[in-house]
Amino acid sequence: MNRRISEIAEKILNGHLSDRQEIEYLFSFDDSLWDLLYCANQIRQKFFGNKIKVCSIVPGRLGGCNQDCKFCAQSARYESSFKETKTLTDEEIINAAKQAKQKGVSNFGIVYSGKTISEKELVRLEKLIPKIKNGVGINVCGGFGIIDYEQAVRLKKAGMARYNHNLETSRNHFKNIVTTHDYDCRIETVKAAKKAGLGLCTGGIFGIGETDTDRIDMALQIKELGVDMVPMNFLHPIAGTPLADMPTMQPSQILRLIALYRFILPKTGIKIAGGRVLNLRDMQSWIFYAGATSILSGNYLTTAGRAVEEDVRMIKDLGLEPNLV
Repeated sequence: MNRRISEIAEKILNGHLSDRQEIEYLFSFDDSLWDLLYCANQIRQKFFGNKIKVCSIVPGRLGGCNQDCKFCAQSARYESSFKETKTLTDEEIINAAKQAKQKGVSNFGIVYSGKTISEKELVRLEKLIPKIKNGVGINVCGGFGIIDYEQAVRLKKAGMARYNHNLETSRNHFKNIVTTHDYDCRIETVKAAKKAGLGLCTGGIFGIGETDTDRIDMALQIKELGVDMVPMNFLHPIAGTPLADMPTMQPSQILRLIALYRFILPKTGIKIAGGRVLNLRDMQSWIFYAGATSILSGNYLTTAGRAVEEDVRMIKDLGLEPNLV
């Protein structure tokens, strides 16, 4: 066991947080993966026990986005199969929530493509969210792009539990990935959601040309914002997008990154989301040993995921417990 890694882990287990110098030290090791995983698993067990949250999402509005996020197939600027907009009906969304509930999903997210939502769409959601929360009996989360405090308050009053709005990457690297809006828009949206009393599901995507410094910067920004859940997505290159030719990440790289984020954010939920199946392949079950506490199960927005039943079985086979609350 690497002595310094063990010392930093012990400090965290005793309730302290790592400083930037310690974090950079941890990131500097490429040959201590198993030590990192061992300690990250201890940290997860200390603060979360063996409960694993299973979440799923439905694209309330898919495709046709006027933004230029280089990794996203939903941008109308790129030649992908999601160039046109498709909007699900209330019935389709409610049925998806019912199916998720039956399969053991605890949190059901409704996600809209696009920079933001209109007043008409917000009014619709104010009526739809209570039907799902009270009628189906499942926690409702949502991601509708850039919103302000008043909009966040209305979503909270409607019964929404958590707002999803990713930073995507560091402030420094963001301009290389998105040019149609700035980083501060994302920060302000997260702050508005928190001020309104919503939980925060805020993370990013890896494998988009970022450096370890970018990864550290984003993690520290997330810590500063006081986020509840950090979705970690890993690039699934899609034809037609500017990042279509980017290489996928290796499973060991991803497990290392999950473990490092567990060190930085010991008491924050970590959800492994998009790109899990493609990038991790046969090592998907290792995410929990690396410190993850949640998975996004079922299909993602523009790529196929894994069946919820398979993920729930995997969790139980590992001696862990799906958290249905």
